[in-house]
Amino acid sequence: MCLAKKITMEDKVLTKKEELDLFLERAQEFIDSKYILADIKIVGLLKAIACSETLMAIFKNCLTDYDREGAERKYLVKSPYLSADKGEFILPANSKELLAFTFTLLVDIDAKRVELSGFLNKYFYIDGSFASGYDAFINSMIRPFVKTVKTLMESVIEGKLQDPVEAFYELENKKAKQLADEEERLEKDKELAKKVYGENVKIIKEILLQDKQKIKAKKMGEEKSEEMLLVIDMLANAITSDDRDAIIYAFVAYKFMTKAHKILFFNRAKKVFKLLKGVLSGI
Repeated sequence: MCLAKKITMEDKVLTKKEELDLFLERAQEFIDSKYILADIKIVGLLKAIACSETLMAIFKNCLTDYDREGAERKYLVKSPYLSADKGEFILPANSKELLAFTFTLLVDIDAKRVELSGFLNKYFYIDGSFASGYDAFINSMIRPFVKTVKTLMESVIEGKLQDPVEAFYELENKKAKQLADEEERLEKDKELAKKVYGENVKIIKEILLQDKQKIKAKKMGEEKSEEMLLVIDMLANAITSDDRDAIIYAFVAYKFMTKAHKILFFNRAKKVFKLLKGVLSGI
């Protein structure tokens, strides 16, 4: 008869009240059980949570941005009264942390990532007895956990608290919107960078063309003029190559050339460098 009831409750679509009742039933079985049956009772409790859309939404909300490692450092601390290898559990001050911490621990115990006996021996050590440690674990962690879930679910049922399923979807939609907004911003930045890149390349080429005209008008000598024109052409070609190293290398050569002829190319390198920043950011 009990088995039939279990199958009926856990297989059908439950109301929020039925979800809570099933959770409390499995939780009480866990609380009333002995240490030797703990693994089985944890499985039953997790199944009751898994078949409840509302409870799953509550825990998903609690686990959003949850810092697992940080929580362990806060709530599983070294005991000031026992030996160095012993610790103690500190009850989280808020509901979200308590639910997230306890739920993830139960999942880890079920998945054998945490050995219950070792966990109890370290953080709920009383007199060396597993039974005593287990009782402390139930009273210090599981009872507050169950009470908190009960309070939240009752508030949802009574309409005092927003339905966690709706809250979860709102959160997901908010995150999706934030992601879409961020992608849109990045795309705009990319387009702006491209625009700046194109405009700056055009201005730099105009400056370099003026430089070439100055060199030709100066009549410095054929070999020297060819070398300077080569440096300018190298930079002009580099800025359209998408090769950052080539651009930087060509600019360095251009900078030293303008320094060698400060009067002819007064403040030229500084002006080109400012424009090159926009070019490099657009690559």
